[in-house]
Amino acid sequence: MNDNPASDGPTNQPTEQGWQAVVDDMAATAEAYRDRGWTTLELHPGDSVLVDSEFRTGLDVLLPGDEYEDLEALAEDTAFTDVDVFQAAANSTTYLLVVEKDPDSETAVFVPAYYDSATSAEKLDTIRANGEVRLFCRRLNDDYVEFVHENVDPFLPEQPDA
Repeated sequence: MNDNPASDGPTNQPTEQGWQAVVDDMAATAEAYRDRGWTTLELHPGDSVLVDSEFRTGLDVLLPGDEYEDLEALAEDTAFTDVDVFQAAANSTTYLLVVEKDPDSETAVFVPAYYDSATSAEKLDTIRANGEVRLFCRRLNDDYVEFVHENVDPFLPEQPDA
């Protein structure tokens, strides 16, 4: 956790239909995990954006205070060592459902997110060059819980010339 401010603000907005589909998928996927006995935490970000600043580079999601507090408490005692990423695209918006997992304790945190891939080319290039993507789940005062992933491909759209 850290309290460095982000200088990049959200520049994109998801479509209501696209965002609702991600939230619905999150609820169904979390229910499937609970049916298998896992502890789950579903998050509902108000904003989501790719950032590349002197303070943070990665995917930044803004959480309601109570959800942030639940995540912070869970992250203190849980080693999230695995991740599943589900991705969909609509026009230039990339939608993600990130499932941060601790298989040992059977705990999963569900983080829906989105970003505008058309206006984020430089940020996407920086993430590819760094060889890692950081997911910042933060509250308004800029405290955050950070998840780091070395496999960036599931988080990023395919490169057109790849």
